[in-house]
Amino acid sequence: MRMRTTTTVLILLVAVVSGCSSPDSAPAATGTKPLIGLLRFTPGNAHGDKVSGTWFRMVQPGGTFDGGPYMPNGDSAAQGGTTTLLDPGTSGGLRTDSFQSEPNPGFASGNSLAASITKPTKFFGVEFGISTNPVDPQTRRTVSAPTVLDTGGKLSADLSSWAASWNDQEFNQGAPKPPEKQDAQVAGSEQVRKVWDWVAQKWFDQPRTGTPQGPLATGTYDAVTRAFTLQWTSLIVGGPFNGFTGVWHLEGIFEPAAAQPGSAPSTPPAPTK
Repeated sequence: MRMRTTTTVLILLVAVVSGCSSPDSAPAATGTKPLIGLLRFTPGNAHGDKVSGTWFRMVQPGGTFDGGPYMPNGDSAAQGGTTTLLDPGTSGGLRTDSFQSEPNPGFASGNSLAASITKPTKFFGVEFGISTNPVDPQTRRTVSAPTVLDTGGKLSADLSSWAASWNDQEFNQGAPKPPEKQDAQVAGSEQVRKVWDWVAQKWFDQPRTGTPQGPLATGTYDAVTRAFTLQWTSLIVGGPFNGFTGVWHLEGIFEPAAAQPGSAPSTPPAPTK
């Protein structure tokens, strides 16, 4: 009787252990993982009073990002002009862990020629574009390449290099924000790694930088469908909209890929003095 009872207990234990190790009942992976590749944008679309996809708003001074009042764009019909719908650029959206810099020249008759991330879009008769640059065009601060981290379906992103160009003017619209304008970076500063620029088609040194200010961009991610959203606000400094706040909403599908076309070259030796 004792032997039979012991055998029965062992069989039950094996069954329990086997059930726990079943792939269907395995716990979901935890931890924080980087999303490296392309955030392919869904074009902005208006459905009556609702908008979806990728879009931009501008909050007037004293307003709030979720309540306005918003600055109407005379070239947009979405939500009475208060929302500007955005289409994907030539790359299809935002590349992470790499740059998509502003071309040179960056403007033609005031219209932005930055077309890799979003298609240049009219704002009061002049087209604005988006770029990410090793040195921010407005503040002249060295900024990090866009990085996006997924923690159990919640995204946090360093988009401090997100730059808007409009009417021959540059506006940092990143999150977090780089410090205010300084002199150009000194050559030969400490190097950390190489980062590829998809527009300039070359490698850039990514030195250590000062700490950006303010919150990160945040959003959601579905690991099964790879659908994502990212949203943030960024104060506009300078120009005719000084003191206004940009509200950015990105939406689409993440496509994993290499951040650059090949392995980064070795860091060159420091220049001789």
